[in-house]
Parts: sequence; structure tokens; C-alpha cells
Amino acid sequence: MSMHLAAYLIFALAMLACGLSTGAQAYYLVALALFALLILSLISAAWALFTVRVEMKGVKPRVERGETLMTIFTVRHKSLLPVSAVRLRLSVPSAFQPFQEISVSAPPFAGKVYRHRIVCPHRGSFEAGVTRVFASDLFGLVTLSRKSGMRLLRVEVTPRVPQDTPMALKAGDIGPEFLSRSDEDTASPSDVRKWQEGDPLKKVHWKLTMRKREIMVRVYEESARPDTLVIPDLTSVSATTDQALSIEDAVCEACLGAAKAQLEAGYPVRMPLTSQSPAEITGQFPQDLHSFVDALMRVKFDSPYEYEQVLTLMQRRMSRTGGAVVVTPHLTSRIADLAARMQQSGVNTRVIWISDSSLDPSLEMVERLRMENVRVDRVDPWGPAA
Repeated sequence: MSMHLAAYLIFALAMLACGLSTGAQAYYLVALALFALLILSLISAAWALFTVRVEMKGVKPRVERGETLMTIFTVRHKSLLPVSAVRLRLSVPSAFQPFQEISVSAPPFAGKVYRHRIVCPHRGSFEAGVTRVFASDLFGLVTLSRKSGMRLLRVEVTPRVPQDTPMALKAGDIGPEFLSRSDEDTASPSDVRKWQEGDPLKKVHWKLTMRKREIMVRVYEESARPDTLVIPDLTSVSATTDQALSIEDAVCEACLGAAKAQLEAGYPVRMPLTSQSPAEITGQFPQDLHSFVDALMRVKFDSPYEYEQVLTLMQRRMSRTGGAVVVTPHLTSRIADLAARMQQSGVNTRVIWISDSSLDPSLEMVERLRMENVRVDRVDPWGPAA
């Protein structure tokens, strides 16, 4: 019960009490008029509510984060009694504010068209549509509501894909362990030839050498193109709801920008998603980017592992990796050490730090990484990249 209706009922009961105590007909007439108006208000609101029909058009099933949905509503009702504006509660594509309400005024028996803009601030898969309808009388005494009965539409809000510059990779990337990162696939010998100055002894085909009485060496196929490992930090973000969602969006979009740049440069990309429901997305060509977009649109930041653990596990997979992109909003000294170790092992390493921080300890870690030839980019989740 609203305060307006409560005050109205108190006044009507007070008039009735005065009439009962004094016997004056004027008080009875006032009380009767007040109760009659209340009944009329109830009838008008109920009539409008149960005859209203709402149609919605213009909802696109897939938009990019930050875009605006232009929805078109057609509202009509059959109430002959005067009513206030009909209110519609909308389910909108926003995890921060999932509902909006709009008021529409439509004459009886005549449909009226309204246009409403819905902003999509965060990535995800949402339901959009009218969930509930409210009708109020002209005086605002009675407000009734019911479910709209409208089928909600699924709207997918994908992360944006920013432009980024690729990392140049090669199968035999320089580093102290370059011998273990050969640009030849030692599991696939393709031919033999005579020994030449500089050939390592491990390539010598000893049986054939003994038979031909001259040194013969194996020739191996070149290994596949070096791939790039893009590793997003999917641990939960400690911040307010809207800030956490903005940081998560920035992590996903930084990963997409790096993946797109590497795919367009001709390097395969692997992206392990270490959330509660782990998965790994792979692609070799720019046309494969849509699988990364779909996965990062739905991924949850609920990893059961610390990001340092994830990076430690990923180091076991570096023997056939040409580059690694570390994307995190939590740049700690341990993460910086692991990134530097990747670079030292011969893996071209890049760190994308999602933060608007300018604290001295963090900047010192950035400078230390750059001294190790690690490319470091800071991305402000509320502004342009730094």
C-alpha cells in the first residue's frame, strides 16, 4: 500500500467516524464520495491492466558492447475510464541494472508507438523484453500489476575487438634455451643427405653412414608455425559491481585484440580459460576469431586457481610456443617474475595490465619487465590504453 493511498483511507475513515459520532449527513456524504472514488479508481486501473496489449520490435539478437538497442513498443488498451500512464518494466541487457521502467500514455482503443533506447554496457547473454505491466488510476490511488505474458528475447552482447599490434614470432626464437626450441620437427624426418660443415652430431644417421662409408645426416620437416598463448586472468575481481564488470570487459577485450593481431599476422592462437568450467579455444586463421568472441562473451571470472598457479602450469607448454600474452588486472611481483622467466626461456612475452593505477611499486615492476625485454601495455578499463 502506498503512502498516498494510506493517507486517503485514513481521511475517508475519519470522515466516516465523524459522521457516526455526530450524526451529520455532510460527513456521511464526504465519506461515501471518497469510497466511491476509490472503487472507481480500482475499476479503471483493473480495466486498463487486463485489456492492455504490448508489442515490441527492433531487438537485435546480437550487439557489441557499448551499442544501443533501439526498441519500438506499440501499446493499446480498451479502458473507457480515465487512467494514468501505463508503466512497463523491461528486462534489459545489463548485469548491473537488469530492469528499467518506462511510462506510456495511450488513448483507449488506439495503439500508440513509442521508441526506447537500451544501452548495453557489459558483455554477456541476457534476456530482453517486457516482464511486467503496471496500471494506475488518474489520481494515483491504486496501482495494479501483472506479468506481461510476453516471451523474452535472448540478446548476446559481445566484447569489442580493439585494434592491436602483433608480436613477431619465429620457431627458433632467440634465448638461452634456443636449442630446445628448434625450428625443425625432430619427430618427422623427411630425407637424408651428406654431412656438411656445422651439422650437429645428433642428426647423423649412423646405420646409413656405416653402410655407405660416408657420413649421412637426417633432414627434418620444419615445425608448424609457432603459436601464441593468450592467458587471461579469470580470478574474481574485488571491486564494486559496475567496476568489476568494467574490468572483466577490459580483460576480455584485451585478449581479443591480441588474438586478432596474432591471427592476422599468420600465427595460430591458443587461449586457455581456467574458470570453474575450463576450456581452451584455438584458432589458426582470422576467420576463427568468432570462436574467441563467443567464448569470452560467456566466460565467468570464477577461476578456482590463483593466476600465479595458472602461469606456472602454462610454462610446461612452452616448448612449441613462440609467444605468450599475459592479461591480468592483478600485477604482482610473482606474476612479473613468471613473465620474465618466460621471456628468458625464449618465448616472446607480452604483459597487458588492466589498471588505472599509477602507484610507484607497480610502475617499478613494469620497468623491471621492460628491462627484461618484456613488452608491457597498461590498459585503463575506464579510458584509452596507456
